Amino acid sequence: MVATSEPTDQQLRDACERMARRFRWTDSFETVMQDARRSRLVRLAVAHPSAAGFAAARSPRHFVRPRFQTPATAMPLFDRKRAASGERDDD
Repeated sequence: MVATSEPTDQQLRDACERMARRFRWTDSFETVMQDARRSRLVRLAVAHPSAAGFAAARSPRHFVRPRFQTPATAMPLFDRKRAASGERDDD
């Protein structure tokens, strides 16, 4: 069994404020916490901030193309499907 700790009131208020901005909730914190669905969303946002979209921003990774890879538009040198079907270039 996993031991979980109850989130603090400040953590709940911060998560509720972020979610209110994101989803345009106009209700107060108390009203949101009385609603079963929205209070569950707020508690999940506190427990899993990366899943709720509140994680710290990461630096973008740049794609580096391998040096000796053939471009996707180039014809392959050996057509395996054609060779498997028994076709030959004896024209």
